[in-house]
Amino acid sequence: MDEKIPSDVQKRIEDFIAQWMTDNKVPGLSLSIVKGDEILYSHGFGARDLNDNLPATEDTLYGMASVTKSFTGLAVLKLVERGELSLDDKITDHVPIEWDNNVTVHDLLTHSSGMPSLGVSEALIDRLIGMEERGLPLSDIDDFYVHMNGAKDEIAAEPGEEFFYFNSGYALLGQIIEKVSGKTYPEFVKEVVFEPLEMSRSRFDYDEDEGDIMTPYFMGEDGPEKTPYPLRELGHPGGGLLSSASELANYLIMNLNGGEFKGETVIDPELLKTAHEPHIKRETGDYGYGWAVKELDGEPFIGHSGSIAVSGGFIGFVDDLGVAVASNTIPGSSFEEVGKWVLMTVKGKDGDELTYFKRKERMKKLTGMYESYRGVKKMEIEPEGSLLKLTVKERLEQDQVVLIPEEKDLSGYEFYYLDGNGEKNKVRFDVSDDGIDLYIGRWRMHKID
Repeated sequence: MDEKIPSDVQKRIEDFIAQWMTDNKVPGLSLSIVKGDEILYSHGFGARDLNDNLPATEDTLYGMASVTKSFTGLAVLKLVERGELSLDDKITDHVPIEWDNNVTVHDLLTHSSGMPSLGVSEALIDRLIGMEERGLPLSDIDDFYVHMNGAKDEIAAEPGEEFFYFNSGYALLGQIIEKVSGKTYPEFVKEVVFEPLEMSRSRFDYDEDEGDIMTPYFMGEDGPEKTPYPLRELGHPGGGLLSSASELANYLIMNLNGGEFKGETVIDPELLKTAHEPHIKRETGDYGYGWAVKELDGEPFIGHSGSIAVSGGFIGFVDDLGVAVASNTIPGSSFEEVGKWVLMTVKGKDGDELTYFKRKERMKKLTGMYESYRGVKKMEIEPEGSLLKLTVKERLEQDQVVLIPEEKDLSGYEFYYLDGNGEKNKVRFDVSDDGIDLYIGRWRMHKID
């Protein structure tokens, strides 16, 4: 396709994606960028299948996991628009749930039912990709309702009071959609979302013989490993969408344009607006109807990421710009942060200044071996998830502590660890052109590699 962003911006994006994929051992990734009602850029990187070295393209289908949730939210709003469902309907009016806390459709959409996660998604994914068997009886819809109703005493808050990410709530929404519409969940989503948005290849069934579809890979210790796709009908409404960067671009355009796509109204703009509004607060950003509501560069940032162990991605938009990222594995790094980097770069800003990437770069800089004057004491700094781990390297001493940053972006290079008494002990790195020094307790340590 003709590229509609400046060549230098395109090169920055492509170099960034290529390096990010290399660093994270990602086989294949596809990316789309939209502005207003047009696609600025759509491209595939790497391989959708490693064995045959088949290229990823803008049309490659990927399992999008929880990105699906906003599609389910849109399907619910279509039923509301038709007058067939109300957001205030109690779910017990539609499905055989025996909870007694008056949970509504709105509460399920916003993960504010008061029910914490019951592990259905995790148990089924592990089972279907051959990981640890959890032993839960979850083979059909009857098993699902036994599991849900048996957890009645797990309810931890009143509806609307607290956010608990609850995949099974979206499974219940799928059941409600089927009951009210008289159609299967995939049929209804195809009718009200896929068809009007010209998403002709998007689907909910994985078929490895389908042209231009990803091969799923689990990220093992030695890199990506080909793994069965954990398709599960029960999980379709919360995480079953398979789509491409090019078709997700159409979906983003509709969301950016108040429910309109190519001159046709897909959803009432006021209803769509409710999907993008914050309805429940949480520490990592508020939540709407299948959308997370955050901030980027001082503007409202609406998006959602997804992970299904072997594939996933992110879609999101800020102002009049949108981005879709999809991949055939789940690396240790966040698809959302990749999307944010791309959006900032298209806006003419420096994506590297985002906290996530500044933090990663500074963590990497501090990693390595340190020794005191004349090598009397040696310590090693290593990554430990999103933190750092310090290990004392002595024959008679192998103490380890986790270093927690005082500032989220590590701007001051100041950390602390908790000792056995729960006391905070300060740790400081002095970074200069002459090298890096580590100050901990009585010691001044010098980075030697």
